[in-house]
Amino acid sequence: MTDTFGAPTATELTRPDYVALAESFGVPGLRTTPETLEGDLAKALATPGPSVVVLPAVLRMFAPTHLNRADRADGADSADGADASD
Repeated sequence: MTDTFGAPTATELTRPDYVALAESFGVPGLRTTPETLEGDLAKALATPGPSVVVLPAVLRMFAPTHLNRADRADGADSADGADASD
């Protein structure tokens, strides 16, 4: 993202590799899928000590509500559209 003068204003963060992080501390780590989750989780729970089971997911954020919004004359700025005088 860039500001008015073209300078970066934010940083894109990536997800850490939790399996590698766990293994760097000597903890068994496992990446799984929805289809293999049950078996992988059972295996992790049967292993003595801590385990990390990672089920990757896609985060889909909601559309921003504060961009390109015309100011409302009625003063109803709350999320539910209720007027502040209610």
